[in-house]
Amino acid sequence: MKPTYLLAACALFLATSCQKVVTLDLKETAPQLVIEGNLADDGRPCTVLLSRSVSYTQTNTFPAISGAVVTLSDDAGGLETLTETSTPGQYQGRTVLGQSGRRYTLRVEVEGQSYVAVSTLPALVPFAGLRAQKAPIGDRIQVLPEFNDPAGGRNYYLFRQYRNGRLNKAIYLQNDEFTDGKPNNRGLGGRNSEEVDDLVAGDSVHVEMQNVDVDTYEYFRTLNLTLQGGGAATASPANPKSNFTGNVLGYFSAHTQRHRTILVPAL
Repeated sequence: MKPTYLLAACALFLATSCQKVVTLDLKETAPQLVIEGNLADDGRPCTVLLSRSVSYTQTNTFPAISGAVVTLSDDAGGLETLTETSTPGQYQGRTVLGQSGRRYTLRVEVEGQSYVAVSTLPALVPFAGLRAQKAPIGDRIQVLPEFNDPAGGRNYYLFRQYRNGRLNKAIYLQNDEFTDGKPNNRGLGGRNSEEVDDLVAGDSVHVEMQNVDVDTYEYFRTLNLTLQGGGAATASPANPKSNFTGNVLGYFSAHTQRHRTILVPAL
């Protein structure tokens, strides 16, 4: 699957691999810079999307930002300037690649202002398998990522699920606060209005597993809270917690990334 990135403003959320857009009412109505940076350990370079937020009363067209200076460095002395691609507002690196244990700094300079985020790429937790099962509540089918959480230290996971090639809009997060050192027994469950159709026998389900750092986890956790508790009924929903300095929206994530696909059996 081709990596693309979250176009966030009134629609905020990425994820690597495929495009995803989630409607999100922002606290601020004035346009803000939106930065979406992703660097995986898959041998592909860093990609950054720059855009400008719009008010929720406007159309979902988020102006791309061209002409920015975007640099990526690591703690081993690597440094590069990302080049804007043929897609306006999309910047891509070439030489600095993702490696577990490395600390990466992304700097974005726009209209004389600099914005900086730091992300450490975690150690890989192998994605051992994927299976379908009945959900603990109700008659729904869910998939369960199979992996063993390493003992010691805190680990954070982000999952993206695709049914027959279509991205599920739900944000699946896990951590090992109560499961340190144990095999995973938590399926990708939960039912809300943002999810696509329920799984049925014969569906092709593709799951992407990312090991992320704590700041990336916090971004998506607070994004989830905003989506679940915000919306049109909330006068001033809080913005997700960004790891960038300055008054911007978005995130920079250095993460591991692995994939599994199964056909849902009759259960």
